[in-house]
Amino acid sequence: MSGSAIELFLSDEVQALLDDFAKLLDIRVTFFSVDGKRLRRGKEMPNCEYCQMVQNEMNDLEKCIVLDTDKQAEALQTREVVCYRCHAGLYESIAPIFIRGKLSGYLMIGQFRVGDVKPEEYLKLVKESALRKRFMAAFNTLPVFSAEKFSGIVGMLRTLIDYIAVRELAVLKSDRLRTEIDNYIQEHAREDIRLSHMAKRLGRSVSTISQFLRREYKTNFKNLLISQRMHLAEQFWKEYPEATVCEVAFASGFSDQFYFSRVFHNKMGMPPREYREKLRNRKRS
Repeated sequence: MSGSAIELFLSDEVQALLDDFAKLLDIRVTFFSVDGKRLRRGKEMPNCEYCQMVQNEMNDLEKCIVLDTDKQAEALQTREVVCYRCHAGLYESIAPIFIRGKLSGYLMIGQFRVGDVKPEEYLKLVKESALRKRFMAAFNTLPVFSAEKFSGIVGMLRTLIDYIAVRELAVLKSDRLRTEIDNYIQEHAREDIRLSHMAKRLGRSVSTISQFLRREYKTNFKNLLISQRMHLAEQFWKEYPEATVCEVAFASGFSDQFYFSRVFHNKMGMPPREYREKLRNRKRS
């Protein structure tokens, strides 16, 4: 299978989920790689003004990185969402994401306030009065949640992680699904089948199969079926070079020989009769 779990998490669907979650709550939602590298933040939102001041004015970027690393390790050990208040007074939560039991990254939400707690201890480190006022003003612009709402946000984070894991689990099993699709098409190409028939047989939704075909096969169900029927037509004519166009059409799953001829010409670059003659000549020589 091509691509790592990390690459799969950065699919359009997952990015949209991160963006919606961040926009809904006006918070930062960040995805980290297994080794702790920040891959993406919802809506590509920069750090809030307060955090920028903490990291730039107070030169505390290293503290932020160390704290993130420590909490990632704690989340990995507990395999749960870890909630904490950072050294600068903001609340954050981080959770590991597992796919088939293997760590695939971390999802963090943060840069918001809970209740009326002020970063008094941290502000004592800011010596200049004017700068302290700027810090406080920036802090007060951040979204604030009650303890009850914060608990609800953590619940939403768990649901988001579960959803991502389930959706991406289907992608990680792409080899298996590809095999199931290939087998179904090969076995039923001669029949009057529809995408809905295959989806039902494989226990998947029509949209899931359609998306998978676009992503993995770069095609749709109709073209995949036609390609298999063209293969059957070629094989039938190689085995029975004297067969008529009508016979080959029906043997390969087409109910209309004229439609078969149009499709064959389009796919093979020549009319079916011309193809048959080339096979005959090749066999004679």
